[in-house]
Order: sequence, then C-alpha cells, then structure tokens
Amino acid sequence: MTDGFTARVPTLWHGRGIARTMTARLTAYRATMVIADSAVRVPFLPTRPTDVVELDATAVDAEAILGIAARIARQRPEVILAVGGGTVLDAAKLAALALARDRSLQFALERAQREALTVLPDAPPPVDLVTVPTTLGTSSETNSVSILTNTHGHRLVIGRALRPRHALLDPENLVTLTATQVRDGALEAFLRLAGASTGPARSARAHADAVSLGRAILEAAEGRLDSDDVRLRLARLSAATQRSAALRGSDPYASRHWYVANEVAFRLGMRKMSATAAIIAPVWRRICDGDAQWGDRASLEGFWACVSAPFRLPLDPARGIAELVTRWGIARPPAPSSHDIDRIAAAIENAWGARRPMLPGLVASDFRDVLRASAWSDRRGVPYGVPAPREGGERHGPRHRLASPIRGAR
Repeated sequence: MTDGFTARVPTLWHGRGIARTMTARLTAYRATMVIADSAVRVPFLPTRPTDVVELDATAVDAEAILGIAARIARQRPEVILAVGGGTVLDAAKLAALALARDRSLQFALERAQREALTVLPDAPPPVDLVTVPTTLGTSSETNSVSILTNTHGHRLVIGRALRPRHALLDPENLVTLTATQVRDGALEAFLRLAGASTGPARSARAHADAVSLGRAILEAAEGRLDSDDVRLRLARLSAATQRSAALRGSDPYASRHWYVANEVAFRLGMRKMSATAAIIAPVWRRICDGDAQWGDRASLEGFWACVSAPFRLPLDPARGIAELVTRWGIARPPAPSSHDIDRIAAAIENAWGARRPMLPGLVASDFRDVLRASAWSDRRGVPYGVPAPREGGERHGPRHRLASPIRGAR
C-alpha cells in the first residue's frame, strides 16, 4: 500500500465513529504499532497490536523519538497508528523514519543539532502511517512537517517521507477539548492561512482558497464550541488548509510570525499559541507599515479585507488580529524581562534570521523591536500593548458579533 502512495496529501476520513471503523479496516491482518498520548484513552485499538507506545506529550524530545525509533526498527510494523495532538503525531512521523533505507532519521537528528530547518531527501513514506488527531489546528495529521525538540530549540523538519497515509477526523476524539483549546486550534489554522497570505505575487486561486477557508474558520469558531459538528468542521477546515491552494505561493517561508513565536515559546517554556497571541499584531504592524522583509503589505491587507468583511473587526490588519485574539480569550504570557528579550532576539537571528531564507535580512535588533511592542499580559493575565492603528485604520466591516471570549489557558 505504501509503495503506491504518491499523492500530495493523505486520504482523509471524517465523521462520528470513523476512527473505530477505519482503524479496524486499515489494520486488519497487518502488523500494527500504536503510538498514543498517554493522557488519551484509545478505545479503538487494533485487535492484536504488535506494540503500544505511550508518550507523555509534555516530554517528547529527540531522545524520546530515538527510543520509539528503536522499537519500530525491531518490530518492523506494516502500519503505525498515531493517536494524539500535534506533538505526538510529529513524533510518530519522525520515528517512522527508522524504517527508511536512506538513514533519514539520523540525518534529521544530526542536522537539527546545527540548523533550525532540515529538508529531508525526497523519498516516499517508509511505512503506512494512520493519524488520529485529538486536538485542533496543527494539521500534523495531513502535512509533511514535524517539529523536533532538542537542546537547541524546536526544530523544523520537512519532507515527503513524513506524510501520513490516512487521517481520521472523529469528533469522539475531540470531546475533551475545552472551549479555549478549540479557539486556540482555530486561531492556529487561521494564522496558517494568513501567514501564507503575506507572501507576494499570490495567485487568484491561492487568494480565493485562503479567504474562503479563513472566513469559514472564523464563522465556525463563533459557533457552539461544545458541539461535535462545530469541532469536526474546524478539524476539516484545518486539514483543508493543507489540501487546497491556500498555502501555495512563491515564498514558502511567508509565515514570518511562526519563527518568532516558535523561539519565544521554546525560550520561555510556553505554549506556541500563547506566544503567537503576543507577537502576531506587531509583526503585522511592520508589514502594514511597508517593511517588505516581514511580508507583502498589499497581500496581507487584501486577505484581511476579504476574510474579515462579515465580522465586526477593524479593517487595519494589526488592529483586527489583536482584537480577534482578545475576543477569543487567547491567553497571552506575562512580559519577559529585558534580558529575556535580548536572548530571545539573538536566538531568533541565530536560528532563522540574517542570511537564512526564513527571516532573511532580519537581525536581533528587529526582533527586539517586535518583542518590546508585543501584547504581553500583566501578572494578572490582563493584556496590554495592543498596537495603534494607522491613519484611517479604525474602520470596521459590517456588524457581526463574534462569540464572547472564554478566559483561561490550557
């Protein structure tokens, strides 16, 4: 089955009970290893799995992946069933490289000690990987990307060999998510589209797909977040960001905010979306002020004007995204010290900036400016530092009230 898998994206199955039904079908009479979040109950295990690996999602690093890879190499399963959030799915995708003939796992681990980005040699996936997400927004179940955490940071690994064969979206596996976690996932999926939309020379199709999906995510996230239908819809929309033209463009690294938030999250030991909530508005402010090193102003403003049209959000993108983050109650971290800002800025330049293609031409002083302007919270969790609009930027789209924010962090 793997040898014939050349599609750009995995086969997507969705609906209530689909995880149980398709797990039974896809693993029948095949040696199957299960890799699952230890905090998640998996009632749809294959009848006789060859091995079950339980992971603590808060402690997955390069060493843990090596341990899983060793078990995979010994067992040599025909199918790997991965159940969990993005961290667990990413770990399973990387560990599965233990079965690759080109030693790509060793290549990734060794390169990640020196570089923040690793592009794997082009090769098909070495084993059938079936992914069952239990969180929203990461799209790990459908993409060819993994995050590898080592002592240097959260490293980015990209390659066709990481692509899952099947993705099973089942609302029964999303039922334990809080409303805050649902909105976190919705924001992550939305900003994936918005980030791609800061790239220059976007095609008409890429723009249309990004606007359509972005607007649908905003609409779903203002619905009843305890509804299975809403959660499944958000899961499908997140997956669709990888299955449409929305992320295609001439600049594969257009989502500049991701690299900044990634380093902030690692250096301060916080969730990625919490870091993103703090830094996204000042990054967009620089784009809207015409700093092309951060992104294309016309592309971002065109995307935001279209996607925010049905909602009561400021037309100015930086003001608008700051207001959306506040309305949704996405928790922002407390402001870091000046010393922390200096070391984070230096780390961003060293990993992603300067001569590298992710943040080309940007150096520590640029990142310090962004971090100092970021919308951190005070110690009580009250946000401050929301950027001021440009002249004439206070206009709103048509009246359409978003759901009231739900406080608290996951």
